[in-house]
Amino acid sequence: MTTNTAVIPSWVRSELFEKILTENVKDFRRIENFKICPALAPGENYATVMLKVHINCLLATGQIEKITFMLKVPHDNELYRNELIKWDMFATEHGMYREIVPEFENLFRQRGIEVRFGATAYELPVKEEYILLEDLTRRGFCNVQRQNCLDVEHCRGVLKKLAQFHAASAVWVEHNGPFPKIYQPGMIRKESMTLLKPMLISSLEHVLKAVKHLENADKYHEKLQYFGEHLEEALFQQGAKNEHDFLVLNHGDCWANNIMFQYNPTGELQETYFVDLQLPAYGTPAQDLLYFLISSAQLDLKVNRFDEMVRYYYDNLIENLKILEYGKSLPRLRDLHQMLLRGSIWGIIALLVTMAAVLCESTNEASIDNLTNDTPESQKFKELLYTNERFLQHLNAVLPWLFDRGAFDI
Repeated sequence: MTTNTAVIPSWVRSELFEKILTENVKDFRRIENFKICPALAPGENYATVMLKVHINCLLATGQIEKITFMLKVPHDNELYRNELIKWDMFATEHGMYREIVPEFENLFRQRGIEVRFGATAYELPVKEEYILLEDLTRRGFCNVQRQNCLDVEHCRGVLKKLAQFHAASAVWVEHNGPFPKIYQPGMIRKESMTLLKPMLISSLEHVLKAVKHLENADKYHEKLQYFGEHLEEALFQQGAKNEHDFLVLNHGDCWANNIMFQYNPTGELQETYFVDLQLPAYGTPAQDLLYFLISSAQLDLKVNRFDEMVRYYYDNLIENLKILEYGKSLPRLRDLHQMLLRGSIWGIIALLVTMAAVLCESTNEASIDNLTNDTPESQKFKELLYTNERFLQHLNAVLPWLFDRGAFDI
């Protein structure tokens, strides 16, 4: 969500939760208290509104048990009604949580391995747009502080989980045929261009200003300008699927705030879950790998240890494809690197938008409107995004790396 004054939808009422509580809370008798409040600070979520539902349940024993849920609802604004609604995010995410992800998990379960990818989802007896999830913080899950980015231990946790997710998706297609179309397009689609293209161009303009602070600024400026003039062509060219590639269902928006971690009593990482499954995309693993590592990994991992991170993912991918008895030829590491080169657009999108959002301090100006609009308020927010010292430090490493890989060639 984007402000701490989110409007609670009028349709959210306590009685809608009674069936869920009856089925999931032992000795549930009735709801004693019901409260909803914003779940996240500004800048921690953009595309939707996250609410936390607090319920005090009276049990048959006379005791009170406190229960919490996470409720995701759409923004009540023109941007959602005119643009984001075209993306069909709620229907997509609902299907991911209720159908696709449980089937992925069952593929592992059939082989005697328990793998979970995220929170349990629940159904409310309404026809509104919503996603209702268990509150993972009750089980000790949390996000890392995004500005610090993810260290090698956390990156490996994410890459291992992505490898399991991707492997399951490849085997799912073997068993069931193509994914339904609702799960395939991700961000790059015809309907998204009226929002995505202006947002990326605006971000690129601010990056061009920031480039002036870098060494060899002139080397990049002309290339970036030309890239911006041909942005839509690059999006569809580099984002296109090649049916001869190894194809998977990508998470599609895998950045620090869409990943939660659980630790054992000694503080060691023991579990990694994904949230925000609203933009899955069928394509090569390059999308999730570039988008995640460029946006959310610590600076030394983004570039200097990029190949090491890819190798770690690859080894886990092959291991899980074998576990799930994938029937086709296994992808080679060389194949994966070729996909990463051809799919460089995902590193560029991460650089232009998501990396800046990760590295920016929390601010009340952080909102989907300010990220996509061209108002004085939005310009002020973008100045914060693209002029802070952390962003410039990461830009100084990532931009030359992408440039030298030919990412901006059209």
